Amino acid sequence: MTQVKLIATDLDGTLLGSRGELSVRNAAALQAAQAAGLVVVLVTGRPVRMVLPLAQQLGLHGHVICTNGAATHRLPGGQSEDRVGIATPVLQVAIPRLRRAIPGAAFALEYGDRVIRERALRDDPDSVPDILSVLDEHPSPLKLIVRGAGLDTHALNARINALCAGQLEASSSGASFSEVAAHGVNKGYALARLCGLLGLEGGQCLVFGDAHNDLPMFAWASLSVAMGNAAPEVKLVATEVTLSNDEDGVAVVVERLLNAK
Repeated sequence: MTQVKLIATDLDGTLLGSRGELSVRNAAALQAAQAAGLVVVLVTGRPVRMVLPLAQQLGLHGHVICTNGAATHRLPGGQSEDRVGIATPVLQVAIPRLRRAIPGAAFALEYGDRVIRERALRDDPDSVPDILSVLDEHPSPLKLIVRGAGLDTHALNARINALCAGQLEASSSGASFSEVAAHGVNKGYALARLCGLLGLEGGQCLVFGDAHNDLPMFAWASLSVAMGNAAPEVKLVATEVTLSNDEDGVAVVVERLLNAK
């Protein structure tokens, strides 16, 4: 691993513990890596408003990749460096199609600085009756969030990708919903683009992840580490499997890397 110049890590299920906490050991390992001259990049499905406080807590400088690769921001201030939204005409066709095909479908739109939800998804004062009604005023969101009834998240992703092939890409899922980006936009896309700007190649990158939305990142980087709690499909393609997120699996590998330098 002595050729590693950049460390990219997912957050939930990877760097963060099961309760969403950042351990002292994981924080110290990433801070030591940055102090040793390595580039440290957080790569997550979370929007930038949820990522900047963590990056600032870690004292990172450089970049964060948010919203499953749809947005890259510069640290420490969070200035936008790259943004790939979903074209409004695509959504105007896709949302009615998904609503017809997915029982109980409800939607939200993620913009990075805010999220707009349908009332069927969450009934609060800021929700709207029909998500299509906000697109003229708020075009090109970074992410479409889709919840369906009676489908697990993997089946929901597959249904969305089949219905919207070539237009949208469902590559991430929460407990009961799918997160959808523009076609071709994922963590691998964003990491490859950033590394190109930094003059780095896949063979110089070490990536950590646990879930299906990390697979495009694993496919691009030469060195990929799956967490002990990772999905079987992620472990299968990783070059290494470390301890779980609750056992500081990221720190275990980063400490070994630094000790070898």
